[in-house]
Amino acid sequence: MDVVWLDVQMWTPLRGTFHPFLDVACDLPQPLPVAEGDWQRWARMNLEAVAAHEQWQPGRYHYTAERRDDGGHPVEVFVHGLWEWNA
Repeated sequence: MDVVWLDVQMWTPLRGTFHPFLDVACDLPQPLPVAEGDWQRWARMNLEAVAAHEQWQPGRYHYTAERRDDGGHPVEVFVHGLWEWNA
């Protein structure tokens, strides 16, 4: 495994739900996190970097850190979480 994917969904207040937003390919963390809290810190660090670089709008996002097969299907989920971006 060389890449961990962050599947990101954005909260839409008018609909009251999350909708698909973006998939982010991230380099495999070294050392590999063991605890869920470590995965959450790693995911938020990567989300902050991408959001700042791409100038995301402030809001609530849901993310899933996962490993995918060659077809792009999730085969292992490391962590789920909610994240607030306030640029």
